[in-house]
Amino acid sequence: FAEDTRPRAFAAPVEYNLGHFLLHTLLEELNVKEVIGILAAQMRFQFSVYDMISQLIFARVIHPCSKSKTVSTVFPHLYGSSPISEDQVYDGLAFVGETYKKYIELFNHCYEQHYQRDLSKAFFDCTNYYFEIDLPCGDRQKGPSKENRHVPIIGQALLLDADLVPVAMQMYPGNESEKPYIRKLIEEMKARYKVSGKTVQVADKGLNCARNIYAAVKEADDGYIFSKSIRGTGLSAKEKQWLLLDNDANVWEDHMGKDGTLLYRLKSCVDTFTYQFKETDPETGKETIKRFSVIEKRIVSYNPALARKQRAEIMKMADKAADFTTYKRMTQEELGESVKYIKITNKDKNGKKIKPVVEMDQAKLEEDLKYAGYNLMVTSELDMEPLQVYQTYHSLWKIEESFRITKSYLDARPVYVQKKETIYGHFLICYLSLFLLRMLEIKVFKNEISSYDLIAFMRDFRGAREKDGSFINISRNQSVNEKIKKLTGLTNLDALYLSEKEVENLFKSCMLL
Repeated sequence: FAEDTRPRAFAAPVEYNLGHFLLHTLLEELNVKEVIGILAAQMRFQFSVYDMISQLIFARVIHPCSKSKTVSTVFPHLYGSSPISEDQVYDGLAFVGETYKKYIELFNHCYEQHYQRDLSKAFFDCTNYYFEIDLPCGDRQKGPSKENRHVPIIGQALLLDADLVPVAMQMYPGNESEKPYIRKLIEEMKARYKVSGKTVQVADKGLNCARNIYAAVKEADDGYIFSKSIRGTGLSAKEKQWLLLDNDANVWEDHMGKDGTLLYRLKSCVDTFTYQFKETDPETGKETIKRFSVIEKRIVSYNPALARKQRAEIMKMADKAADFTTYKRMTQEELGESVKYIKITNKDKNGKKIKPVVEMDQAKLEEDLKYAGYNLMVTSELDMEPLQVYQTYHSLWKIEESFRITKSYLDARPVYVQKKETIYGHFLICYLSLFLLRMLEIKVFKNEISSYDLIAFMRDFRGAREKDGSFINISRNQSVNEKIKKLTGLTNLDALYLSEKEVENLFKSCMLL
C-alpha cells in the first residue's frame, strides 16, 4: 500500500503551449470563422472545421509531426483546444483540400479588410516535396527533386505580393514543368482580385523562357524581371563578351560597404532582343514556331565575395573530376556535378570509333572560372535604375526563405497522407501557417522580428498548470520573449506566475490589427 501511494518522481504537472495566442488572435481578428462555417455546413460534420484548421495551424508551428501524433500528443497540450479525433482530422483535411483555393481566397479577402495589397510586383518560385512511397500515384510523380531524392514528388508554386506576403499557391504533379504555372497563377490572381494595372513578374532563371516573356509583355501587358543563365548556349559569344567589358562605353557602377570594401558592381544596356518558342494549335495539333522581339534592359552584376565562393566550388568539382583518370573508374564512381568538367572522346578526327579517351575539359573549366561572380538580369522595365532592378530581383530570397520555413520549420515533408484531397489539405495548412507568420512579421510587427523568432517564441512560451488553474511560466528563451513583450506591450510574458485570468486574457483580449 505504501508503495502504491508513494509520490512518483516522474509525476509532472500538465504543460500547455501558450505561445499560439498570437496566431489565435490573428485568426480571430481576420474573422474567417463565419465563412468557414458556411462552407462546412453542407457536410454536417460533428466537429468545427474552423477549430480543426486553427489547431492544425497552431500544431504545425509549435510541434510539426504526423497527423496521428498531432492529435494524440499536440492537441491536448494546446491551451484552449477542442477535442478533435484523428478520423475527423483526415475527413476535415480532405474536405478543405478539395477546394483549397477557396480558403486562400477567403484569407486574402479578410487580409484586405486591414491591409491594401500591393500587386505592382509579384514574386514567383516553385519547389517540390517528396513522399515515402515506392510507386508514383496521382499528382505524386517522379521528377527532378530539389533534394535529389529518387522518390515520387509533388510540385508547389508560390506567389508573393510586392510586400512579400503570400498571395497564392498552386499544387501540381511532380513530373510537370514549373514554367507554365507563373502564367497561370498571375492570370488567376489578376482576374480574381480585379487587378487592371501592370504587374512586374519577378522570378529566377528557371522560369525565364520565351513563352513566359511573351505571356508577360505581349498577352498580359505586364512586365518582368528574370535572371538569365550566362553559361551554356543561352548567350551568344558577343553577349558573353559584353559581360566582361570595362571601358568608356561600358561603365560599371561600384557599390561599397560601410567599411569601404566593394560589395558588388553593376552595369546595364538597352537593346532589342529576339525570342522564339514552339506552340501547338489545340485544334489541329500542328506545331509552329512563334518569333517576337522585345526592347529589354540587361543588368549584369559582379560580386567579388560570390566570385570567391564560386571559384572554390568550381575547383573542388574540377579536383574531383581529375581523379577519374580512366573510363572504367568513371563508370564505377559517382561523379555528380563534376561530370561537366570531363570530356570523353570515342571517335578520331575521321569519325572512326576508338577506345574512349577521358580527359579534363579545360575550356569548360576556364570559362566557368572566368564568369564566377557574374549574374545577369533581364527586364522589360526600361525606366528602372539598375540598382532598383538588382534590389527587386534579390527580394526573391524571401520566397526561398518561405520554402525553407515550410520545409524545415513547418516540416511539410515527407507527407504522411495519401488521398489527393488530404494531401492538398495538408499543404493548405502549411501555406496558411506561413501566411499568418508573414503577416505577423511584415505587417503587424513591421519587420522588427523575423518569422524564425516568432516560431521560437511560440514553441518556447509554455506553462505548467497548477491545481488552482494558474500557470507557472516555464519558458526559457528570454531573448525572443523580450522582443514579443516590447512589440505587443504585454508586460507579463516573462512573469513566473500567470493567473488563469491572465492566460485567458492573452487569448481573448490581445489586439494585433
